[in-house]
Amino acid sequence: MAIYQNEGFVSFRILLVIFMAMMLFFNKETNAQQQSPSPLSVVQAQLDAYNKQDVKAFAAVFATDVKFYNQVGDSIPSLTGREAVEKRYGDLFKKYPKNYSTLAGRIVQGNYVIDHEVITGREQEARIVAIYEVKQGLIVRCWFIRE
Repeated sequence: MAIYQNEGFVSFRILLVIFMAMMLFFNKETNAQQQSPSPLSVVQAQLDAYNKQDVKAFAAVFATDVKFYNQVGDSIPSLTGREAVEKRYGDLFKKYPKNYSTLAGRIVQGNYVIDHEVITGREQEARIVAIYEVKQGLIVRCWFIRE
């Protein structure tokens, strides 16, 4: 009987150690998810920075290797990298100091945010749909649908 009790105690201790290890693992996962901003907040920060024409804040929400595509279905990006984003949009903000994007609609699906935007302050008003893919608090890819 004493051997059985010891085996039971050892089994209990092993299970307890496994349980504690699992709790630590899942706690780290939960903390990582809680620390990463939501896709919605990332895309909203991008839009806010765009409208303030704050090119540094705008570029900061994009991954260092972000890829922009001119159209849905394009396989070759039209722009790659945070530095290229900062350069292109810095030039755009200088050329069009009254450039502004009004959000006409938004859909959030998992880590994708789809914005329907009306852009003013250029030669003519433009309507676009922008699809943003967000991972770990940064925009990693975006596609545009233009009129």
